[in-house]
This record gives sequence, structure tokens and C-alpha cells, in this order.
Amino acid sequence: MSITDRMKRWEGKVAVVTGASGAIGGAIARELVKAGMIVCALARRRDKVEKLRASLFDVAGNLNCVECDITQEEDVKHAFGWIEGAYGGVDLLVNNAGVITKCLLTEKNNTKDLYTTMETNIIGLCLCTREAVKSMKARDVHGHIINVNSIFGHKVHQAVPGTRPLNGMYPASKYAVTAITECIRQELVYLDSQVKVSSISPGLVEGDIVATHTINENDLVKYMPKLKPEDVAEAVLYVITTPDHVQVHELVIKPMGEFL
Repeated sequence: MSITDRMKRWEGKVAVVTGASGAIGGAIARELVKAGMIVCALARRRDKVEKLRASLFDVAGNLNCVECDITQEEDVKHAFGWIEGAYGGVDLLVNNAGVITKCLLTEKNNTKDLYTTMETNIIGLCLCTREAVKSMKARDVHGHIINVNSIFGHKVHQAVPGTRPLNGMYPASKYAVTAITECIRQELVYLDSQVKVSSISPGLVEGDIVATHTINENDLVKYMPKLKPEDVAEAVLYVITTPDHVQVHELVIKPMGEFL
């Protein structure tokens, strides 16, 4: 059975995608809408989501922009409350929003950057997951939570001696996502829910925050092989269309020839 046929189970269901204004989030939102889902994009900038929506025509689903700063608890509660009022609840959550900063861990005056990374990549993810699980559990649905992780959630990139390290707080935040995914899985088992949780860890992706952040700092990144955002979106479709008894816990995807 093709992915298209397997995605029919999600037609008319509600998906929340954070960071949909970025390259990966936009590709994921686009594929879910094309598959007939009602996609609610949580974003701070409505203009980028509106541009994406304008590009979607003659598709089965629809895309909504819900203004939300996922680091703010009240914003998250309001967004999920609006979605529940408008559509009845959430069936799929894609935690894709993330940030990376240029500061070193030992750099002076870096406190704001440190907090920004942790609050977005970890706390925001947990807040959205909490509200999504609440909605899924209340309706006893076969829901799914996708955490868009990174290969840096499994391995810290080695800096070239004599050059400025590019890691900072980012790998620590993604290692946390790896651990959090397993913690969520255990909690979902404890809650006797029908909700799956999966972590998808891509390597470098064209236009994503890691590639765009490092390309100006490291010329080598320009020439490294990269995935396309659509590759990550296809990985999401694969993970959410496995049989009910199959849960893909961790999926790592890399471009051919990558040496990170």
C-alpha cells in the first residue's frame, strides 16, 4: 500500500505544526495539507505562514495560522484552546520549532541566548506536548507526537582545531529531545493511551536553521551534502502511517556522503 493510501486514515484529522514558517516545518505542513489534514501552524510570524497558504491550492486539506510564542505558557494554552474550540482537538503534533545561536557556552553576556535555546527547543516542546496529550487522551484517539530532533541530538560535531566551535547550547538541547522522547513514551504507556511518539533526526537540510546558521561561519558547510526539507516531510508521513502496533521511536536520516 502506498503512502498516499496509508495517509487516508488522517484525512480530516487535525495536525499542529510548530515552526511552520521555516523550511522543514513548511514542507511538513504542506504535505499534511495535501494529504487532507487540517493543519494549524503555530508561529510568531503570520506573514510567512500566509505565504505558504497562498501557495496551496486545489488541495484536500487546509492550513490555519495560529499566532503563538511556544516559550510562553499562556500563548500555548490559548492556541490549543482555540484549536479545540474550532476543530474539537488535536490528533497529530509535530514539534518542529527550534533555534540555534552563535554564542559559546563560555562567552560573556550569553545568558539571553542560553535561555532562548532551552526555552524554545525544550520547554516549548514540552508545553505543546502536554497540551496535545491532554487533548488526545480526553478523546481517546490514536494520536501521534513527532519531535523533529537532529543528528546533533546523538553526536556533538567535532570542531576543527583552531577554529571557533559552532555547537554552543544546541546539541545539549537536542540531546534533551532524545531523552524527552523516551520519557514521553514511558508516560504514554503509564497513561494507557493510544498515542505514539517518535523522534526524527535529520542531518543537514537545505534552508534549515543549522545549515543557514553555520554556512556563513564554516565554508565547508557550503559543499557538504544536504537533505531537502521534503525528505524530512516524507519521513514524517512514513512514521505516522505505520500500523497501530508499530511505533517508530527514532528515525535518523542523512544525505548520502554526509560526514558529520
